[in-house]
Amino acid sequence: MSPINELVDFLSTLVLNPSLAKIKTVEVDLKGSLNPTLWLNKTFFEQNKLLGFKAFYEYYLQNNEQTLKKTFPTIEWYDLKKGLEARLYRTQFGMLTEYHAYFLAKDFFGAPNVSRDSEMDRVGVDFQLHFNVQLYNIHIFVDTERAWAYRKFKVQHKQGNKLSGWHVNLPYSLSRHRFNSLAFLPNGFGIYHQNYLEYLKTEILAGNIKNDNISGTTPTGFIYTN
Repeated sequence: MSPINELVDFLSTLVLNPSLAKIKTVEVDLKGSLNPTLWLNKTFFEQNKLLGFKAFYEYYLQNNEQTLKKTFPTIEWYDLKKGLEARLYRTQFGMLTEYHAYFLAKDFFGAPNVSRDSEMDRVGVDFQLHFNVQLYNIHIFVDTERAWAYRKFKVQHKQGNKLSGWHVNLPYSLSRHRFNSLAFLPNGFGIYHQNYLEYLKTEILAGNIKNDNISGTTPTGFIYTN
């Protein structure tokens, strides 16, 4: 089975819990060894483990319980765990969407032309695309005003455009009937649609995409600046 099909099969088995998405009692930064994205990358890419939401939460606790208690001594352990479960759920949910975009891009553009690593992730680049004699740093996020604002904040304050190459915003929409709408699996999990990558390819070949010049979207396409 191809990697993209294996991933979609796994995503189809996930049991979604919308109630966890609403719990935001643990919003402090989880830095260093507590950064959940490090553990997601470790399990997914290094250990090749496809863990569901509950399994990943238990795996994270098993490896970080003592550090968590030392880092947040004023928070009751029960309360910390409940808030942390919701925090990890939201983080993993978004990361799995990014992972799907990465594997779909490898399938569409060819595996040798698409790459990712922990350093890219650290500076906010979800994967790199080599295409049409150009290196593109792809940024994945949900297509909302809040997410666009945070993307701009990262560019200004967190070296969001640190890596060389052209930076390309590739946001996904949770709304239907847009060029960048997710395709929803029967369980409700959203994945990137190949039509979106075909649109990206067309815009690159037309010369419309430059470095960090995608500033928004309409129902039918990108909004460009510069």
